[in-house]
Formats: sequence, structure tokens, C-alpha cells
Amino acid sequence: MSTFSGNTLPLWIVILLQRSSFHTTGVGTFVYAASEQLNGSHYDSKSDMYSIGVLALELFQPFWTEMERVRTLGDLREGKIPDSFCQRWPVLTKYIMQLTSKEPSVRPTASQLLQSELFCTKDMVIHGLERRVEEQEEEIMQLRRQLSRLQSSQDTANLSESYEA
Repeated sequence: MSTFSGNTLPLWIVILLQRSSFHTTGVGTFVYAASEQLNGSHYDSKSDMYSIGVLALELFQPFWTEMERVRTLGDLREGKIPDSFCQRWPVLTKYIMQLTSKEPSVRPTASQLLQSELFCTKDMVIHGLERRVEEQEEEIMQLRRQLSRLQSSQDTANLSESYEA
């Protein structure tokens, strides 16, 4: 394990994220290259983030043959991820889709990726859940006050009816 921006991360992720800040012209292979690189257009660190998305799919998707790998990674370029992968890794799927978007502006930066739910620590999860509980408790209190007001107005209406009768 290594640390990067205060988080403890596997070394391979640290290396990939550190590399995303350097530009490499003409290095790499087609399957890892973002569309703007293949078109010869201007590219920046968002192009490198595309490669991280491809690598993430490769790391979590077993391939039984090279042909299956080529087909799956070709489908990824078209925005398609195997259903079995989506079901097993829904959060990772969301980020792979963003990372491999044809539109660079949709791709998260390395810092944004590190801040994402993919890299939540136990303390972050606990804090988030505590915040949700507090919000729900506040909502429950508001609903109780509303219910109390409705019951009071109903009691007042019933009392008025009984005086009129």
C-alpha cells in the first residue's frame, strides 16, 4: 500500500494516477488511447484518464480468450460494458463509463476519482451514513409536526361540528 493525497491506495493505482499528469505522444496502444489521441487532436490528462478506465475494466473482468478481450474492449469504446460486469460492479461501472467517455469533459480528473466513492474509507462511509441518519431524523420530526398540526385542525373541526349540532 502507498499513500497519495492522504489516502491509502494500492501501488498500481498510485502509479496510474501519477502517470496521468504526464503527457505521452505516440506511446501506448490503440486499445488504451482516447479518441482525441487517435484523431491527432489536442489532448491532456483527461486522455490519460481514458486509459485508466480501460485498465479498470481489464483488471476486474476476466477474459478467457484474447478474442473476448478484444471484443469487450472494442465494445467499451462504444460505451458498452458486459451486463455481468455491470451487475457485479455497479459503482465501478459508473466510473468506467465516465472515464471512457468519448467526451473528455465528462471524464473525472485523478483528484476527482480519488475523492469518489470508489476510494471511500470506512470513516467516510460512517460519516456519510451518520449524516443521512441525521437528515432522516430531521425529516421525521418535520413530518411529526405536520401530523400534529393536521390532527389539531381535525380536532378543531370536529369540535366545531359538535357545537353546531
